[in-house]
Amino acid sequence: MARVGGIKALIKRFQRSQGGAVAVTLGIAAIPMMMAAGVALDFVHASALKARLQGALDAGALAAASSHNLSDGERVDLAKSVFDKNWQASETKDIQAKAAFSIEGEGVRGSADIDVPTALMRIVGIKSMPVGSDVTISIPEGRKAEIALVLDYSESMTEKAGGKVKYVAMREAAIKLVDDLATQDPARIKVGLVPFSHHVYVTLPKSYVVGQTGSGNWTGCTQDRKYPYNTEDTTPTGDDATKWGHPQAPLHASFGCAPYAPANLKVLPLTNNVAAVRRQLEIMKTYSWTNISLGVEFGFHLLSPNAPFGQGAEYDDKKTQKFMVVLTDGEQTEPAFGPDKVRSVRQGERNLETLCENAKARGITMITVAFDLDDVDTRKRLRECSTDPDKNFFVAWDDDEVASAFEEIKAQVASKVYISQ
Repeated sequence: MARVGGIKALIKRFQRSQGGAVAVTLGIAAIPMMMAAGVALDFVHASALKARLQGALDAGALAAASSHNLSDGERVDLAKSVFDKNWQASETKDIQAKAAFSIEGEGVRGSADIDVPTALMRIVGIKSMPVGSDVTISIPEGRKAEIALVLDYSESMTEKAGGKVKYVAMREAAIKLVDDLATQDPARIKVGLVPFSHHVYVTLPKSYVVGQTGSGNWTGCTQDRKYPYNTEDTTPTGDDATKWGHPQAPLHASFGCAPYAPANLKVLPLTNNVAAVRRQLEIMKTYSWTNISLGVEFGFHLLSPNAPFGQGAEYDDKKTQKFMVVLTDGEQTEPAFGPDKVRSVRQGERNLETLCENAKARGITMITVAFDLDDVDTRKRLRECSTDPDKNFFVAWDDDEVASAFEEIKAQVASKVYISQ
């Protein structure tokens, strides 16, 4: 029989030996795990570049299809030029894109291919991944789009998500959306802006504002109308409950209206003046709290044919597609009017739900973007607000993802106006 001390020593030697075996085993197992992670990263990179490739291809084909009085050869040359301009960015400058365009019948057909360099997949000899996209563009006579961009300019949008400040990433994506859709034919596209935080800064007829008398317009900050008018697109009447301009809720009373004008946070009604839309997007800054339902309330009114704005086509106009794009990075923090004239944050959330349903019932395509938004309930509310949650709801965690979301939004709008079905 072995001595106890000898057995203990034998066990320790066995444990040391087993430890080495386990280390070797884990080392061997780590190789496929690392490869799997590398493959995933390479596919994510390829997917992001595919979105950029599709965006550049769409822009080129849109430019060619919507340009007037050009020969087929001139259209093809224009498409290639616009594609090259859109493709050449810091992330893509070292990747050669092979694009081809042709005129087929009443449309423009484009295709493009790239080879995306891999990272860890090189270990097994795969140095690149082929990626391709294609598009066919036509110009159906008379089809138009009206787009209300309802954008969060609350203070949290000054934070970074990825490599850029959030409102800067949002601004760049929105400008590219508008520029690409309106390329060469802005008459087909009308865009309106609703920058919101806890107020909306807007110009309205005095007769639609509480406490105002006489003719002419009033410009200032407002929160929502009284319930249920804050969930509708009806025109204000003589009843104060139907009007805007009610006193600010006490919760954030110290955050007044004065900063809105220098921050250029003013509602811009629907217009096909792309330069005006771009100018305002370029100069708007952030301020204060978050009132999502108020932003959507005004987005609804911008798209409505009813006063106070009235630039929107009639809802039964079959040639005009209406879109509301709502982006926010936070939950509702500002109280809103509910039944019995009571204000609460929860009521603002309920009002948002009702506004989305009412807008969708009017045929407005609701597109929502949760940008670096941690609150699960608000993400769920935005998802349900969208017309088709699988298609019209986006979750973006950084600047690249918000750019990709707006590329997809552009494709959805273009499909209703330009792209052959």
